[in-house]
Amino acid sequence: MASGVAVCDECKTAFQEIKLGHKYRYVIFRLSPNLKEIVVEKRAEPSATYDEFVEELKAAEKEKECRYAVFDAEFSTKDGQPRNKIVFFMWSPETSHIKQKMVYSSSKDALKKALGEGIAREIQANDHSDLSWSNVLDNITK
Repeated sequence: MASGVAVCDECKTAFQEIKLGHKYRYVIFRLSPNLKEIVVEKRAEPSATYDEFVEELKAAEKEKECRYAVFDAEFSTKDGQPRNKIVFFMWSPETSHIKQKMVYSSSKDALKKALGEGIAREIQANDHSDLSWSNVLDNITK
């Protein structure tokens, strides 16, 4: 537990389902209203798109809030081989409330530790350019 924030078991279950069964395209996590627990906000069907994922994060931005998320990214290698990598996102837009930013930042490692193995890359996103698919693709194909 970092800064008094717990990770609910539903977060771990949702991550296992995305990691082992590709049951979801993405899972978005948020802090509870009292900022004491990390909970699942949304699970998206495997047919969901990256653009839909970005729209969910932008909706949080409109509320001046941060989010964590995992996205099951499908892409092709330079030689055309299909691949999947799970990408962890820390969405902390500049417009977020300072307390939100602080609690999210100090609790990120607690969530990642609770989720366990399986995260291939991490992206710290603070603006829309950080969320661009080309930025994500550059990060996961390194």
